[in-house]
Amino acid sequence: MIEGDWKETGVSFVFLPDTHLEAGWPQAALHAALVGEPLQVNRRIEGVSGYDWQPGMPRVFRAMDSGLLGLAMLLFLMGNLTIVTRWWRLLALAGCPTSWFNALRLTFIGLFFNTVMPGQTGGDLVKGVLAAKENPARRADALVTVLADRIFGMLALAMLAVIVILVAGGPFLVLRQGLLLLLAVVTVGLGLYANKGLRRKLGLSALVDKLPVGDKLRKLDNAAMLYLQRPLQVTIAFLFSFLNHFCVVLGVFFLGKALGVPLEQVALADYLVLVPVANIVAAIPLAPGGWGLGELVYQELFDMIGASVSLGVAVSVTFRLCMLVIGLLGSPFLLFSGNREAIRQAEQGPRD
Repeated sequence: MIEGDWKETGVSFVFLPDTHLEAGWPQAALHAALVGEPLQVNRRIEGVSGYDWQPGMPRVFRAMDSGLLGLAMLLFLMGNLTIVTRWWRLLALAGCPTSWFNALRLTFIGLFFNTVMPGQTGGDLVKGVLAAKENPARRADALVTVLADRIFGMLALAMLAVIVILVAGGPFLVLRQGLLLLLAVVTVGLGLYANKGLRRKLGLSALVDKLPVGDKLRKLDNAAMLYLQRPLQVTIAFLFSFLNHFCVVLGVFFLGKALGVPLEQVALADYLVLVPVANIVAAIPLAPGGWGLGELVYQELFDMIGASVSLGVAVSVTFRLCMLVIGLLGSPFLLFSGNREAIRQAEQGPRD
């Protein structure tokens, strides 16, 4: 049992009664366990012998720094406001102009449904249908803005992680190939999709027209091509995405500090990799809000760099609880007139 502040570099360790240690333990530990005295230990650091210890989850949360938790929440809110601004601009570009506050309202309704729908992107469907309902003459364009918004965000996540891995190296290099493959597949796919000549040669356009829902797919296709033909606007969307992700990463960094994650074990550069990777995996629609998947990824990545896995899980759980609180901020917007019917339509899927 740890006595004192477990976050310090030295603590007293008290062995429980009848504790039996194997012969390989240091003599000081064997003596302390035998006579029932506290063992003074120092944390292991590079080049210096010592011990490693991991606190239990209840102790981690009891010792959380509330000031740093508040700072992390503020950064998460700022990150979400950049998402609102990014999507607000995409709506205007697609011919579906709206007020910034209305984009905020629809975004936070989507965040609310993210907490109960599989993955971290389940609320996008609800947000998209609400946007389409408000733009009946350009429904396809409104729906594509949500898809484009999500694609820009996920690509920026992968790019951020890859850049940091290539610059910093270290144990995260093992993730390089998977992230580069993801970026390559999406980039090549978008490039081929935007190549009208290649599409004509492959007969894709004609095939779309022959499908039972060909007219609807054609509208979506025309709306998607709008962004691929505007490289400057795409660049601006990516800049907003990077700003959002940096706010989130910085917020998780302060969460780690609030929970007592040692800076010498998990530096800011490490968070710039593990947060994007965890968020990409958590977006897989398997569990509401990404619960479970995110915790598993944080556990594995913390273990990969030799940090406490229990602290990794604690950081992930706290981050997800913060996202839950932010998502609940969208609940008052559900009281706006017309939203309930549109949400019922979203559950049935978009009709146009």
